[in-house]
Amino acid sequence: MDDPWYDYLAIPVAPLLLLVQVGMLFIRPPLWRWAISLAGTAAIAGMLFYVESRPVAPDEGVNIGAGVLLLWLVVSIALLAVGGAREVVALTVREFRAERQSKGAGRR
Repeated sequence: MDDPWYDYLAIPVAPLLLLVQVGMLFIRPPLWRWAISLAGTAAIAGMLFYVESRPVAPDEGVNIGAGVLLLWLVVSIALLAVGGAREVVALTVREFRAERQSKGAGRR
């Protein structure tokens, strides 16, 4: 029986990519922020598709690595949504401040 080494991608690599994605929320340039986040999600998706495509022998049981990677992919997509919400909130705050400053300048 072969050792399912590809299942081990789910344990050490994917959580590290998620930590990088969490750190991405605090990076200033939006281009870098989105590039890192999308690259992390794409890497986890690539690992999932690879692990899922491997044939499972009848004596191996369930493909646990694919299930864990699917969980990490869902979390990664949720982090993308959090990043999107962060952008929307930042844009709204910026617009609100600009509007307040323009109204304050008109009173003088």
